[in-house]
Amino acid sequence: MRRRSKNAAIVGGAVALSLMMAAPVYAGTEKNDKNTSVNARETWEQENVSVMDTEFWEDKAAANVQTYGNIRTSASDKGQVAGVILPGCQADVLGTVGGWTRIRSGKITGYIETESLVFGEEARVHYKNVYGFDGTVTADVLNVREEATTESPIADQETEGSDVRILEEKDGWYLVNHEGRELYMSADYVELGELSHVAMTEEEYEAYQQRLAQEEAARQAEEARQAEEAAQAASRSVSVSGSDLDLLAALIQCEAGGESRTGKVAVGAVVLNRVASPSFPDSISEVIYQSGQFTPAYSGALANVLAAGARSDCYEAAQAALNGENPVGSCLYFNSGYGQGIQIGYQHFY
Repeated sequence: MRRRSKNAAIVGGAVALSLMMAAPVYAGTEKNDKNTSVNARETWEQENVSVMDTEFWEDKAAANVQTYGNIRTSASDKGQVAGVILPGCQADVLGTVGGWTRIRSGKITGYIETESLVFGEEARVHYKNVYGFDGTVTADVLNVREEATTESPIADQETEGSDVRILEEKDGWYLVNHEGRELYMSADYVELGELSHVAMTEEEYEAYQQRLAQEEAARQAEEARQAEEAAQAASRSVSVSGSDLDLLAALIQCEAGGESRTGKVAVGAVVLNRVASPSFPDSISEVIYQSGQFTPAYSGALANVLAAGARSDCYEAAQAALNGENPVGSCLYFNSGYGQGIQIGYQHFY
Protein backbone atom coordinates (compact mmCIF):
# COMPACT_ATOMS: atom_id res chain seq x y z
CA MET A 1 0.00 0.00 0.00
CA ARG A 2 1.32 3.42 -0.87
CA ARG A 3 0.69 6.02 1.82
CA ARG A 4 0.48 9.72 1.19
CA SER A 5 2.52 12.08 3.29
CA LYS A 6 0.73 13.87 6.08
CA ASN A 7 0.38 17.63 5.96
CA ALA A 8 0.65 19.36 9.30
CA ALA A 9 -1.19 22.44 8.03
CA ILE A 10 -4.58 23.10 6.50
CA VAL A 11 -4.72 21.80 2.95
CA GLY A 12 -7.18 22.42 0.16
CA GLY A 13 -9.04 19.83 -1.46
CA ALA A 14 -10.91 16.80 -2.56
CA VAL A 15 -9.75 13.37 -1.52
CA ALA A 16 -7.21 11.23 -3.26
CA LEU A 17 -4.98 8.45 -2.48
CA SER A 18 -4.13 5.05 -3.63
CA LEU A 19 -4.00 1.88 -1.62
CA MET A 20 -1.88 -0.15 -3.99
CA MET A 21 -2.89 -3.77 -4.07
CA ALA A 22 -1.92 -6.77 -6.12
CA ALA A 23 -4.49 -8.65 -8.19
CA PRO A 24 -5.12 -12.34 -7.49
CA VAL A 25 -2.51 -14.96 -8.37
CA TYR A 26 -3.96 -17.61 -10.64
CA ALA A 27 -3.95 -21.17 -9.39
CA GLY A 28 -2.70 -23.07 -12.46
CA THR A 29 0.83 -24.48 -12.10
CA GLU A 30 3.47 -26.18 -14.21
CA LYS A 31 6.70 -28.04 -13.44
CA ASN A 32 10.06 -26.51 -14.16
CA ASP A 33 13.24 -28.46 -14.76
CA LYS A 34 13.82 -28.72 -11.00
CA ASN A 35 10.33 -30.14 -10.42
CA THR A 36 9.36 -27.10 -8.36
CA SER A 37 5.91 -25.64 -8.76
CA VAL A 38 5.71 -22.22 -10.42
CA ASN A 39 2.75 -20.05 -11.28
CA ALA A 40 1.31 -20.57 -14.77
CA ARG A 41 0.59 -16.84 -14.75
CA GLU A 42 2.82 -14.33 -13.00
CA THR A 43 1.32 -12.38 -10.15
CA TRP A 44 -0.36 -9.30 -11.61
CA GLU A 45 0.87 -6.35 -9.59
CA GLN A 46 0.85 -2.73 -10.60
CA GLU A 47 1.72 0.05 -8.19
CA ASN A 48 -0.68 2.58 -9.61
CA VAL A 49 -3.80 0.39 -9.40
CA SER A 50 -6.13 0.98 -6.47
CA VAL A 51 -9.37 -0.60 -5.29
CA MET A 52 -11.21 2.15 -7.16
CA ASP A 53 -9.78 1.20 -10.55
CA THR A 54 -11.40 -1.04 -13.15
CA GLU A 55 -8.24 -3.20 -13.43
CA PHE A 56 -8.47 -4.15 -9.77
CA TRP A 57 -11.91 -5.66 -10.34
CA GLU A 58 -11.01 -7.96 -13.24
CA ASP A 59 -11.37 -11.09 -11.08
CA LYS A 60 -13.96 -9.75 -8.63
CA ALA A 61 -17.73 -9.70 -8.32
CA ALA A 62 -20.34 -7.89 -6.27
CA ALA A 63 -23.59 -9.30 -4.90
CA ASN A 64 -26.56 -8.20 -7.01
CA VAL A 65 -29.32 -9.30 -4.63
CA GLN A 66 -32.35 -7.59 -3.11
CA THR A 67 -31.81 -8.34 0.59
CA TYR A 68 -29.16 -11.07 0.89
CA GLY A 69 -27.84 -14.14 -0.90
CA ASN A 70 -26.82 -17.52 0.51
CA ILE A 71 -23.33 -18.82 -0.15
CA ARG A 72 -23.43 -22.63 -0.15
CA THR A 73 -20.87 -25.36 0.39
CA SER A 74 -21.68 -26.97 -2.98
CA ALA A 75 -22.95 -25.80 -6.36
CA SER A 76 -26.56 -26.63 -5.56
CA ASP A 77 -29.45 -24.99 -3.77
CA LYS A 78 -29.43 -28.10 -1.56
CA GLY A 79 -25.93 -27.37 -0.32
CA GLN A 80 -25.46 -26.21 3.25
CA VAL A 81 -25.33 -22.46 3.83
CA ALA A 82 -21.71 -21.42 4.36
CA GLY A 83 -22.46 -17.74 4.73
CA VAL A 84 -24.61 -14.76 3.77
CA ILE A 85 -23.72 -11.93 1.38
CA LEU A 86 -25.52 -8.57 1.36
CA PRO A 87 -26.25 -6.31 -1.63
CA GLY A 88 -23.09 -4.79 -3.11
CA CYS A 89 -20.62 -6.84 -1.04
CA GLN A 90 -17.49 -7.82 -2.98
CA ALA A 91 -16.04 -11.28 -3.61
CA ASP A 92 -13.08 -12.87 -5.38
CA VAL A 93 -14.15 -15.08 -8.29
CA LEU A 94 -12.55 -18.53 -8.05
CA GLY A 95 -14.37 -20.35 -10.85
CA THR A 96 -17.75 -21.45 -12.23
CA VAL A 97 -19.74 -24.68 -12.18
CA GLY A 98 -22.81 -24.64 -14.38
CA GLY A 99 -25.00 -21.77 -13.19
CA TRP A 100 -22.99 -21.34 -10.01
CA THR A 101 -19.89 -19.28 -9.25
CA ARG A 102 -17.36 -20.21 -6.60
CA ILE A 103 -16.33 -17.15 -4.60
CA ARG A 104 -14.31 -16.10 -1.62
CA SER A 105 -15.64 -13.14 0.36
CA GLY A 106 -14.19 -12.29 3.73
CA LYS A 107 -13.95 -15.51 5.75
CA ILE A 108 -16.46 -17.34 3.53
CA THR A 109 -15.65 -19.56 0.54
CA GLY A 110 -18.43 -21.29 -1.35
CA TYR A 111 -20.89 -21.19 -4.22
CA ILE A 112 -23.59 -18.70 -5.18
CA GLU A 113 -25.86 -18.62 -8.21
CA THR A 114 -24.11 -16.68 -10.96
CA GLU A 115 -27.23 -14.61 -11.65
CA SER A 116 -26.86 -13.16 -8.12
CA LEU A 117 -23.56 -11.48 -9.06
CA VAL A 118 -22.23 -8.77 -11.33
CA PHE A 119 -18.61 -8.84 -12.47
CA GLY A 120 -15.65 -6.63 -13.32
CA GLU A 121 -16.44 -2.98 -14.02
CA GLU A 122 -20.12 -3.54 -13.32
CA ALA A 123 -19.15 -4.92 -9.90
CA ARG A 124 -16.93 -1.91 -9.21
CA VAL A 125 -19.75 0.51 -10.02
CA HIS A 126 -22.26 -1.48 -7.98
CA TYR A 127 -19.97 -1.57 -4.93
CA LYS A 128 -19.31 2.17 -5.30
CA ASN A 129 -23.03 2.96 -5.57
CA VAL A 130 -23.95 0.91 -2.51
CA TYR A 131 -21.03 1.66 -0.19
CA GLY A 132 -18.55 4.05 -1.78
CA PHE A 133 -14.87 3.50 -1.08
CA ASP A 134 -13.48 3.97 2.42
CA GLY A 135 -10.90 6.65 3.09
CA THR A 136 -9.22 8.27 6.10
CA VAL A 137 -8.02 11.87 6.35
CA THR A 138 -4.26 12.05 7.02
CA ALA A 139 -3.83 15.85 7.26
CA ASP A 140 -4.29 17.73 10.53
CA VAL A 141 -7.11 19.70 8.90
CA LEU A 142 -8.39 19.09 5.38
CA ASN A 143 -10.60 21.50 3.46
CA VAL A 144 -13.74 20.11 1.84
CA ARG A 145 -14.46 22.11 -1.31
CA GLU A 146 -17.40 22.58 -3.64
CA GLU A 147 -15.32 21.92 -6.77
CA ALA A 148 -12.10 20.04 -7.59
CA THR A 149 -9.81 23.07 -7.33
CA THR A 150 -8.08 25.03 -4.60
CA GLU A 151 -9.85 28.13 -5.92
CA SER A 152 -13.22 26.66 -5.00
CA PRO A 153 -15.01 27.86 -1.83
CA ILE A 154 -14.45 25.82 1.33
CA ALA A 155 -17.68 24.07 2.27
CA ASP A 156 -16.39 22.40 5.45
CA GLN A 157 -13.33 20.81 7.01
CA GLU A 158 -12.33 17.39 8.28
CA THR A 159 -9.64 16.57 10.82
CA GLU A 160 -7.00 13.83 10.90
CA GLY A 161 -8.46 10.36 11.30
CA SER A 162 -11.92 11.27 9.97
CA ASP A 163 -13.57 8.61 7.83
CA VAL A 164 -14.79 9.65 4.40
CA ARG A 165 -16.89 7.95 1.74
CA ILE A 166 -15.21 8.28 -1.66
CA LEU A 167 -17.30 8.12 -4.83
CA GLU A 168 -14.83 8.86 -7.64
CA GLU A 169 -11.36 10.24 -8.34
CA LYS A 170 -10.87 13.26 -10.61
CA ASP A 171 -7.47 14.73 -11.45
CA GLY A 172 -5.99 14.33 -7.99
CA TRP A 173 -9.24 15.01 -6.14
CA TYR A 174 -11.79 12.71 -4.57
CA LEU A 175 -15.49 13.26 -4.99
CA VAL A 176 -16.88 12.37 -1.55
CA ASN A 177 -20.25 12.00 0.10
CA HIS A 178 -19.99 14.59 2.87
CA GLU A 179 -23.07 14.79 5.07
CA GLY A 180 -25.32 14.01 2.11
CA ARG A 181 -23.57 16.42 -0.29
CA GLU A 182 -21.16 15.55 -3.10
CA LEU A 183 -18.01 17.61 -2.44
CA TYR A 184 -14.27 17.35 -3.09
CA MET A 185 -11.13 16.64 -1.05
CA SER A 186 -7.50 16.63 -2.14
CA ALA A 187 -6.51 13.04 -2.85
CA ASP A 188 -3.02 13.67 -1.47
CA TYR A 189 -4.32 13.80 2.10
CA VAL A 190 -6.73 10.86 2.19
CA GLU A 191 -5.65 7.26 2.60
CA LEU A 192 -7.74 4.78 0.66
CA GLY A 193 -8.91 1.78 2.68
CA GLU A 194 -9.56 -1.82 1.73
CA LEU A 195 -12.85 -3.26 0.47
CA SER A 196 -14.47 -3.84 3.84
CA HIS A 197 -17.95 -4.97 2.80
CA VAL A 198 -17.83 -8.75 2.49
CA ALA A 199 -19.86 -11.84 3.29
CA MET A 200 -20.57 -12.93 6.85
CA THR A 201 -21.45 -16.10 8.72
CA GLU A 202 -25.07 -16.81 9.65
CA GLU A 203 -24.28 -15.88 13.26
CA GLU A 204 -22.75 -12.59 12.14
CA TYR A 205 -25.77 -11.92 9.96
CA GLU A 206 -28.14 -12.46 12.90
CA ALA A 207 -26.08 -10.06 15.02
CA TYR A 208 -26.11 -7.60 12.12
CA GLN A 209 -29.92 -7.76 11.94
CA GLN A 210 -30.18 -7.13 15.68
CA ARG A 211 -27.85 -4.17 15.39
CA LEU A 212 -29.96 -2.73 12.56
CA ALA A 213 -33.08 -3.03 14.72
CA GLN A 214 -31.34 -1.25 17.59
CA GLU A 215 -30.09 1.51 15.28
CA GLU A 216 -33.58 1.98 13.85
CA ALA A 217 -35.04 2.29 17.34
CA ALA A 218 -32.34 4.82 18.22
CA ARG A 219 -33.02 6.74 15.01
CA GLN A 220 -36.72 6.96 15.77
CA ALA A 221 -35.96 8.12 19.31
CA GLU A 222 -33.60 10.79 17.94
CA GLU A 223 -36.23 11.98 15.47
CA ALA A 224 -38.73 12.29 18.31
CA ARG A 225 -36.17 14.24 20.35
CA GLN A 226 -35.43 16.58 17.46
CA ALA A 227 -39.13 17.15 16.87
CA GLU A 228 -39.54 18.06 20.53
CA GLU A 229 -36.57 20.44 20.35
CA ALA A 230 -37.99 22.04 17.21
CA ALA A 231 -41.30 22.59 18.97
CA GLN A 232 -39.52 24.14 21.94
CA ALA A 233 -37.39 26.30 19.64
CA ALA A 234 -40.48 27.56 17.89
CA SER A 235 -41.91 28.60 21.23
CA ARG A 236 -38.63 30.39 22.07
CA SER A 237 -38.29 32.22 18.74
CA VAL A 238 -37.39 35.85 19.22
CA SER A 239 -39.33 38.67 17.60
CA VAL A 240 -37.04 41.59 16.79
CA SER A 241 -37.08 44.80 14.82
CA GLY A 242 -35.62 45.04 11.34
CA SER A 243 -32.68 47.01 12.69
CA ASP A 244 -31.82 44.23 15.18
CA LEU A 245 -31.95 41.69 12.36
CA ASP A 246 -29.69 43.92 10.25
CA LEU A 247 -27.27 44.25 13.16
CA LEU A 248 -27.15 40.52 13.91
CA ALA A 249 -26.67 39.63 10.22
CA ALA A 250 -23.87 42.20 9.93
CA LEU A 251 -22.09 40.83 13.01
CA ILE A 252 -22.38 37.29 11.66
CA GLN A 253 -20.78 38.42 8.39
CA CYS A 254 -17.93 40.11 10.26
CA GLU A 255 -17.28 37.22 12.67
CA ALA A 256 -18.17 34.19 10.53
CA GLY A 257 -18.54 35.33 6.93
CA GLY A 258 -16.19 32.60 5.72
CA GLU A 259 -17.60 29.85 7.89
CA SER A 260 -20.24 27.24 7.07
CA ARG A 261 -23.92 27.93 7.64
CA THR A 262 -23.64 26.13 10.98
CA GLY A 263 -20.75 28.39 11.99
CA LYS A 264 -22.75 31.48 11.06
CA VAL A 265 -25.83 30.35 13.01
CA ALA A 266 -23.57 29.55 15.98
CA VAL A 267 -22.39 33.18 16.20
CA GLY A 268 -26.00 34.36 16.17
CA ALA A 269 -26.84 31.83 18.87
CA VAL A 270 -24.04 33.17 21.12
CA VAL A 271 -25.47 36.69 20.84
CA LEU A 272 -28.96 35.45 21.76
CA ASN A 273 -27.55 33.35 24.62
CA ARG A 274 -26.04 36.52 26.00
CA VAL A 275 -29.34 38.38 25.65
CA ALA A 276 -30.97 35.61 27.72
CA SER A 277 -28.16 35.54 30.31
CA PRO A 278 -28.33 37.73 33.43
CA SER A 279 -24.59 38.35 33.02
CA PHE A 280 -25.06 40.39 29.83
CA PRO A 281 -27.33 43.17 28.53
CA ASP A 282 -30.86 42.19 27.57
CA SER A 283 -31.02 43.37 23.96
CA ILE A 284 -29.22 42.41 20.76
CA SER A 285 -27.83 45.88 20.12
CA GLU A 286 -26.59 46.30 23.71
CA VAL A 287 -24.92 42.88 23.63
CA ILE A 288 -23.19 43.56 20.31
CA TYR A 289 -22.03 47.04 21.28
CA GLN A 290 -21.03 46.11 24.83
CA SER A 291 -17.57 47.49 25.46
CA GLY A 292 -14.68 45.14 24.72
CA GLN A 293 -16.79 42.22 23.48
CA PHE A 294 -17.02 42.07 19.67
CA THR A 295 -14.02 43.54 17.83
CA PRO A 296 -15.97 44.51 14.65
CA ALA A 297 -18.26 46.72 16.78
CA TYR A 298 -15.45 49.09 17.73
CA SER A 299 -13.04 48.56 14.80
CA GLY A 300 -15.44 50.03 12.24
CA ALA A 301 -15.91 46.74 10.36
CA LEU A 302 -19.46 46.31 11.64
CA ALA A 303 -20.43 49.84 10.61
CA ASN A 304 -19.07 49.23 7.11
CA VAL A 305 -21.12 46.06 6.66
CA LEU A 306 -24.24 47.78 8.01
CA ALA A 307 -23.76 50.61 5.53
CA ALA A 308 -23.36 48.23 2.58
CA GLY A 309 -25.89 45.67 3.81
CA ALA A 310 -25.04 42.15 4.97
CA ARG A 311 -25.06 39.19 2.58
CA SER A 312 -28.22 37.13 2.15
CA ASP A 313 -26.61 34.01 3.67
CA CYS A 314 -25.80 35.98 6.83
CA TYR A 315 -29.38 37.25 7.02
CA GLU A 316 -30.61 33.68 6.69
CA ALA A 317 -28.31 32.53 9.49
CA ALA A 318 -29.40 35.44 11.71
CA GLN A 319 -33.06 34.59 11.17
CA ALA A 320 -32.39 30.91 11.85
CA ALA A 321 -30.79 31.83 15.20
CA LEU A 322 -33.74 34.10 16.01
CA ASN A 323 -36.06 31.20 15.19
CA GLY A 324 -34.37 29.09 17.84
CA GLU A 325 -31.75 27.19 15.84
CA ASN A 326 -28.76 26.69 18.12
CA PRO A 327 -25.80 24.39 17.35
CA VAL A 328 -23.78 25.45 20.43
CA GLY A 329 -26.15 25.01 23.35
CA SER A 330 -25.56 27.52 26.15
CA CYS A 331 -22.18 28.81 24.91
CA LEU A 332 -21.56 32.51 25.57
CA TYR A 333 -18.15 32.96 23.94
CA PHE A 334 -16.20 31.98 20.82
CA ASN A 335 -12.75 32.53 19.37
CA SER A 336 -10.82 31.64 16.23
CA GLY A 337 -8.03 29.11 15.93
CA TYR A 338 -7.29 26.42 18.48
CA GLY A 339 -9.09 26.38 21.79
CA GLN A 340 -11.62 24.72 24.03
CA GLY A 341 -15.27 23.88 23.63
CA ILE A 342 -17.26 23.03 20.49
CA GLN A 343 -15.27 23.42 17.26
CA ILE A 344 -17.16 24.53 14.17
CA GLY A 345 -14.85 25.31 11.26
CA TYR A 346 -12.08 27.62 12.45
CA GLN A 347 -13.90 28.70 15.60
CA HIS A 348 -14.37 27.29 19.07
CA PHE A 349 -17.50 27.97 21.13
CA TYR A 350 -17.55 27.66 24.91
